[in-house]
Amino acid sequence: MRMLLAICSLFILPLALHAQILSGTVRDSSGAVLPFSTLLIKGTTRGVTANAEGQYTLHLSPGAYTVVCEHVGYAKSEKKIDLSADRVLDFQLTTQRLSLSELIIKSTDEDPAYGIIRHTIALRTIHLKELESFQCMVYSKGKAGLYETPKRFMGKKIPTDTNYIGKNTTLYMSEVYARYAESPPDKQRVEVLSTKVSGQSNGYGATIPYIVSFYQNIIDLGNLNPRGFVSPIAAGALHYYKYKLVGTYFEDGRMIDQIKVTPRRAYEPCFTGTINIVDGLWRIHSTDLVLLKTAQLQLLDTFHMQQLYAPLDNGLAGDTGAWVMRSQVGQFAFNLFGFAGGGSVANIYSDFELHPGLPKDYFGNATLQYDKGSNKKTADYWDSIRPVPLTAAEAWDYHKKDSLEKIQSTPRYMDSVDKANNKITPLGLFLTGINISHQRSKVTMSVPPLTTAFGFNTVEGWYGHLNLGYEKRFGDHQALELHPDIRYGFANRTWGGSLEARYRFNVKYASELTVAGGRTTFQYDNADPITPQLNTAYTLFDVANYMKIYEASFGRLQYAKDLGKTGLNLVLGGEFQDRSPLTNTDTSTYWVKGSGKPGFTPNYPASAGPIAPNKALSFTATLNWHPGMKYIEYPESLVPLGSKYPIFTLSYTKGVSGPLGSTADYDKWRLSIHDNINFRIGGLFKYNLAIGGFLNDRNVAFQDDDHFQGNLTLAASPYMNNFQLLPYYAYSNTDRFYAEGHVEHHFAGLLTNKIPLFRQLDWYLVGGVNYLYLSDGRIYTEVSAGLENILNILRVDYLWGLPNNGPQLTGLRIGVKIGP
Repeated sequence: MRMLLAICSLFILPLALHAQILSGTVRDSSGAVLPFSTLLIKGTTRGVTANAEGQYTLHLSPGAYTVVCEHVGYAKSEKKIDLSADRVLDFQLTTQRLSLSELIIKSTDEDPAYGIIRHTIALRTIHLKELESFQCMVYSKGKAGLYETPKRFMGKKIPTDTNYIGKNTTLYMSEVYARYAESPPDKQRVEVLSTKVSGQSNGYGATIPYIVSFYQNIIDLGNLNPRGFVSPIAAGALHYYKYKLVGTYFEDGRMIDQIKVTPRRAYEPCFTGTINIVDGLWRIHSTDLVLLKTAQLQLLDTFHMQQLYAPLDNGLAGDTGAWVMRSQVGQFAFNLFGFAGGGSVANIYSDFELHPGLPKDYFGNATLQYDKGSNKKTADYWDSIRPVPLTAAEAWDYHKKDSLEKIQSTPRYMDSVDKANNKITPLGLFLTGINISHQRSKVTMSVPPLTTAFGFNTVEGWYGHLNLGYEKRFGDHQALELHPDIRYGFANRTWGGSLEARYRFNVKYASELTVAGGRTTFQYDNADPITPQLNTAYTLFDVANYMKIYEASFGRLQYAKDLGKTGLNLVLGGEFQDRSPLTNTDTSTYWVKGSGKPGFTPNYPASAGPIAPNKALSFTATLNWHPGMKYIEYPESLVPLGSKYPIFTLSYTKGVSGPLGSTADYDKWRLSIHDNINFRIGGLFKYNLAIGGFLNDRNVAFQDDDHFQGNLTLAASPYMNNFQLLPYYAYSNTDRFYAEGHVEHHFAGLLTNKIPLFRQLDWYLVGGVNYLYLSDGRIYTEVSAGLENILNILRVDYLWGLPNNGPQLTGLRIGVKIGP
């Protein structure tokens, strides 16, 4: 009998101790669900958040509990329960009843909210430092979807019967459960313990669960505005916001002041909404804030942030303890080219530990690290740790896309997708190019559009140029690329061709080996100061053959490698060129008869004169260093995130005479530093500075000179590397020393957002200076002033070129904004 009881106890006891499920729905007084409400077990740090349908689930051991339910703008509700079995416990919250002291406020009196805000601002840095060193657990769920789609986009019909595009479609959904830590002054680490992406069994969730602290002066929300947004309790917030005390209410014996915040002026980077302050403690209780387009919000139409703080120890230390973030929910909406959609990111924080005493090496270069096997957790695991239950639609999305993933991995499905995607369309043929893929063999082939396959220059006349692409992937981080290049000039009746092979390997630290060779044309500056398309247009319609080319048989070998987590990248290479000059063969100007243009110039840089054939063998070593580089570390690879420090680049090139008939004999070097400095509200400052020169110039062909890229076209050349008015090759040299600098300041709405009517255009000021000094005494300076963000992408500059030994230059340049 004892043996029987013992055996039975092995089964019965675990069942008795098994956690019970407490679940329910949170609604308002009208019965409407309250999404993302917070539920806590009083006297503990345990809690969950309701999902988008107001549903919550808590796993608790049998016992007596007090469950606290909160939602920003609603009165807190507490319910006591004695849990011995699974139970449903619903909450109905009432709108927060606010009271306002019966004060007679004259039109000249200041609203009481201003005094509350001043107190909060005075203690802002103290509350900020309370949470400068902590460790906690965080669950994050992010999703995005489409609500409306156009019938056609870029000439193609939008298929509404797919599982990824169409009305009311979830495009992306992921979950992350992670250990999150911060340490002063700016160290962060997120260790992802588990992650799940709908429809991607090998995927890693992209949600990053950082806390957005309104105790900071400027709220950084990434690409939503490079200037950032001014916090309602920033040190200078009174210059940006108007405040109104809506009322007060009491919660756990504390008086909470609800304050409405609105921007003083439209088109300032400010929030609209309410912020609740704990009276007397002058700290944030909760926030309900929105960003609109009039706040210079980019990419999105609206962004809504709700946060809820709570005492770290649930008030056991009275009013002396720190308050920590319990939940943070961001919701967004967008409408772009007829695609309307939105999404949310819900972060739930728990198990806070202040000043955890982590070892010094805990905060390494990997700020976001995914544990091995983190994306292989079971459904039962997720059900046990998920503090925000899935809605019915979310559960169905997982089920549907997991099933689709299995179907999409079958040969039949992949072949059918390839057949549909590989169709040749007029748009691809003329503008975007043709891509042909075969998923099963992991092969992709590409053909450029016809707009780049033909061109005109004075040497070849009309020419055909076909640069094909072939890629074979051997895994997620290994691939072989082949780029055969075929060229034919109809006027000089000359064929040219080359082949480049590139092999990417080494999964953890990126490595690349490139081999190339053939006989083809090069610009005298191998960095290509003008594109073939621009040169074609100016040659045909402006009698300006800016591009100067020569022909060469060449061979090139290059090896590049990231050196661990050091922020160092090493590039080693060697190249041989057997160079021959080319002459004009087609100088007809029938496209612009009677233009009065002086005619075409010879096919060599005017500053150099005719250039003789030559052979050159050179070796180059380049070391790039980005100190303080941060990474995302996956189990098998690293992804660089950048650093707050500038990038340093040191290169050295040696021209070697003798082998293969090379006559090159020179040594040259270059050291550069470049960075973008974000002054937030003050705008973005960019700089690219370099020094260099020749240590030895015993025999230097013009092609191997130090060249400084100029531009004589209306189209702006790359801003931070080029001079926009400088004639091509005008300052090419072999001097012992040069100094080059490019600086720009992007005001990003500063100043222009204060000009009535004009500010509604959302155009931003930009100014810059380009500078060049040569040791032979020549100096060239460019100053520019312009407007950017025109139609969200265009930039227009007017420039003044100021050489120290020549006439002043002026000109207009139109460009496209790419990147920050």
